[in-house]
Amino acid sequence: MNIHIMRNIFNLLLFCFFVLLFSFKSQSQDRLKLPNDTRWVTQSSEYKAICKQTYITAWRTMRKKFLNIEHPVIIMDLDETVLDNSQYQVDLFQKSKEFNLSSWNKWVKKEVSKLVPGSKEFILRYKEIPNAIIIYISNRDVSTLKATKNNMKKLGVFFDDDIFLLMNDKNDTKVIRRSEVFSGTGRMEKYGPKKVLGYFGDAIGDFPDDSGFQFAINQFIFPNPMYGKW
Repeated sequence: MNIHIMRNIFNLLLFCFFVLLFSFKSQSQDRLKLPNDTRWVTQSSEYKAICKQTYITAWRTMRKKFLNIEHPVIIMDLDETVLDNSQYQVDLFQKSKEFNLSSWNKWVKKEVSKLVPGSKEFILRYKEIPNAIIIYISNRDVSTLKATKNNMKKLGVFFDDDIFLLMNDKNDTKVIRRSEVFSGTGRMEKYGPKKVLGYFGDAIGDFPDDSGFQFAINQFIFPNPMYGKW
């Protein structure tokens, strides 16, 4: 092999090395640039462990109650409780944008949300119980219902007998929708009133102001440092 060819090979290898080094540094810098809240959710082992721990605790605590009721019912939030939308937060940051309803609805309609750690295992266990129903009370816009169901089907956590109460407008609060569940009115008229055994959410607004419910007993909260009303 002549010197000219060897020099070309060496230069090519050197070029590849610097390309890889630059790519690695760029990826590392991107990770470091993410806000701590989003980085914690997307990269930490602690976030995954806490979510799994909460779902395991919920199952062990409530399993007997579920089995002793003919028609067990629980209410679950969707986002950051069942569905992981941390990539939306990453996208916002990388584009130097803040949350807005238009971009959020577009994200939901992409049907690319992932699962909060532990959620699928819990839901599948719960749905093995005869007549077990989940009522999803979420502030996703009602226009995204089909996309939400499709996304959940892809993830293997959609069941035809579950009920979805998404938000009609900004005045359609979760308090109103919970009231419809209890009374069997409005959107719940065809289902009748329901007695709820437990609640699952990532914000205090996901839980009723009811002394009959306590955290770690029959209501379970998940960590979400990325957004909320504090």
